[in-house]
Amino acid sequence: MQSSINRDGFLPPDPDELVAEGEPPFADAATATAREKADHDLDTLQHEVRLLRARIGILREDAESALKAQANLIDANAHVQLGNYPWAKLALATGAAFIAARIIRSLPFGILLAGFTGHLSETRRW
Repeated sequence: MQSSINRDGFLPPDPDELVAEGEPPFADAATATAREKADHDLDTLQHEVRLLRARIGILREDAESALKAQANLIDANAHVQLGNYPWAKLALATGAAFIAARIIRSLPFGILLAGFTGHLSETRRW
């Protein structure tokens, strides 16, 4: 362990006395300025973080308003194209397509193929 006595066997003078006399400060004084610099850097970083949070908040509000505007536009277009109850009509059309697909899948493939070949032979005669 290192002692605070210097090579000559004397205790170092008090740093506050040396600063008062105009001599350069010891390492203790340098840590105080380093601490001040670190505090200043910390304050600067905290300020930048607050600015970034504010900017993120603004971007979030802009994104929300853009999404709401897009949703309103889509809803208005649906009302124009499908009338008063666009989602009910869309659900009805989807259900009808599902039922039609089930019916077609349940039909025997041979009957469908025979009907299709009959249709092809009719069109070749023309």
